[in-house]
Amino acid sequence: MSAVGYLSIVRSGANGKQLKAITDLIGEKELIARSIGTTSNLSKSYQTKRLSSTATDNLIDLLRVYIQAAKIYESFDLAKEWMRSSIPALGGEIPVNMIDSHAGREVVRQALRRMEFGEYV
Repeated sequence: MSAVGYLSIVRSGANGKQLKAITDLIGEKELIARSIGTTSNLSKSYQTKRLSSTATDNLIDLLRVYIQAAKIYESFDLAKEWMRSSIPALGGEIPVNMIDSHAGREVVRQALRRMEFGEYV
């Protein structure tokens, strides 16, 4: 996704159908709920016309981390498996437990970039 395309989606706000599709793809409902700033059942959020720009930004950014991992592993399923594994380069942390915040996503992105350049992570 280009930077302009990303910005356009964030500005217009993701809708409930897009939220549901991303949730189904990633499969981490609690993570997504925390990322978009809700503690309620996501079913209610699936009915929304538009998420806020902040919630959309967090949602799309979260998806981008998964896409980055999927490119490395050439499989979305393998990427999800990596995201649920204890990673020594992250101090034994599990990436999925770190990526509900921008700072956590950036730490995981850095580990993924190192992997892209052949460093063991």
